[in-house]
Amino acid sequence: MPLLPPNVISRALLGAILSILAVTADRAGAAFTEQGLAVLGGANFDSRSASLADIDDDGDLDLFFQGSFGSQQLFRNELVENGSLAYTNISASLPSGLGSSWSAAWGDYDGDGRIDVFVGQTNNGASGDVLHNDGAGGGFSNTSVATGLNDPGFHQNVAWCDIDADNDLDLIIGMEGPEKHEIYLQGPGHVFTPVGAAVGFQEPFGTKSYGMAIGDYDDDGDFDIYISTCRTNNDIRNNFYKNMLTETGTLSFVDVADLNGTQNTKNSYGSEFHDFDDDGDLDLFMVGADRQPNKIFRNNGDGSFTDVDSLTGHALVDDLGGDFNGARPVDYDNDGDLDLYFHDHLPGARTSYAGMLYRNDGNWQFTNVTTAEGLHAPNQGAYDSVWGDLDRDGDQDLVIPTDGGSDERVYLSDEAANGNHWLYVELAGPEGNTTGIGASLFATINAGTPEERTLRREANTNAGTFAQSDLPVHFGLGTATVIDELRIEWPDGTVQVLANVAVDQYFAVAIVPEPGGVAIAAIGLAAILACGGRRP
Repeated sequence: MPLLPPNVISRALLGAILSILAVTADRAGAAFTEQGLAVLGGANFDSRSASLADIDDDGDLDLFFQGSFGSQQLFRNELVENGSLAYTNISASLPSGLGSSWSAAWGDYDGDGRIDVFVGQTNNGASGDVLHNDGAGGGFSNTSVATGLNDPGFHQNVAWCDIDADNDLDLIIGMEGPEKHEIYLQGPGHVFTPVGAAVGFQEPFGTKSYGMAIGDYDDDGDFDIYISTCRTNNDIRNNFYKNMLTETGTLSFVDVADLNGTQNTKNSYGSEFHDFDDDGDLDLFMVGADRQPNKIFRNNGDGSFTDVDSLTGHALVDDLGGDFNGARPVDYDNDGDLDLYFHDHLPGARTSYAGMLYRNDGNWQFTNVTTAEGLHAPNQGAYDSVWGDLDRDGDQDLVIPTDGGSDERVYLSDEAANGNHWLYVELAGPEGNTTGIGASLFATINAGTPEERTLRREANTNAGTFAQSDLPVHFGLGTATVIDELRIEWPDGTVQVLANVAVDQYFAVAIVPEPGGVAIAAIGLAAILACGGRRP
């Protein structure tokens, strides 16, 4: 009988302990308080964006700042070791000679159980950097040349994904230009080969990538890619690359943006696939820069999309910012709906805020709660923000880089005390994809009642414009006191269905290695039966 890896079990037990200790009294006042000085010690450097990853596999989220001119900074979270949230700067563990960077993607590309990072370069860098995690006390080593990932382009967006369905991680890069977008397929010995031109991922319009969404929008078993673009004169279209692997048996792409109506969104930055309306398929969200409108395109289930503005009769959000470069759909209040946070890059914009938070009120209606929830900080630059549960209390915290203008900001949330329930799912995948990147998770709650709904969430590494939020998959559950069914569709086609999952915990799930296999483990607060199967 397969058992969960010891490190996964330990993380789950930690989550159970912290869940029991969490405050459950009703919250009063704003959800967020700024704690950057206490948490980071007043760190101040020229950061462009940030990303979260558990680099030491101790169960808490460490913090990486992407910066210009080699100013990348790595902070280790001491929560588990010390019992309280504080970060230690361990940037000395990074290799020297790193170039300027906006983007980063964390993933265990070599399957050794330790999470590595590809650091995308700007036009000031010689090439991208692969920083291999050498384990406890070993820091990181640069394996860019050895892996073949020393790409010389300007890497706006980077993400790991098993794009060719061979059970290992490949690297997807959206370029600034004039370089064309690129796909690097992983081969034997963890050596990567560029195939972008050969598979049709380099259309003539394929430059100026300012957002990249990866997901299986048509649920045919392979991953599709959406590229959102931005240029001053608004004359460049977006690309929607449908993966034809399932249809043809060979990795190739067809641009269907003109067919599904998602091509002409002016000056769009970040883009992501999410299921906003709980109908089981992935909708498309994108950010408008230069005071262009923000958009959600509803997936109609037949390959086409509908601009939500046409359903509501008004713009998605009424307040246009100065330069919304980054954004993130996030369930900040744990009610089960995806809210919207926008990162405003332009200091002195009409909003004058570093970001704006909109609460999802249902039926595609969003209300500006920036000031009410305590996020009305002055704007001081940078390009994206990052969300994750830094203190493991069950809600989503926020890190806002500041582009060197002031101390980096950390906003801790106490929304876990508002009475809504939650779940974090930590995936332990096979050797080629140990963190389950690309998995789709479906949580059914309130089964058999008028409030029954199934929430879909994705495990991906391209959350945000240049950022990566935490990989443990977060579900806000509202008043639901149990998850009636948790369905996990792994990238290799394995499906696991778990019944009666307890809420308010970090929950670890290891992939069942054989079809029809059964795994039983004491996880968190309950013993859960996992039934393995395959898609028909």
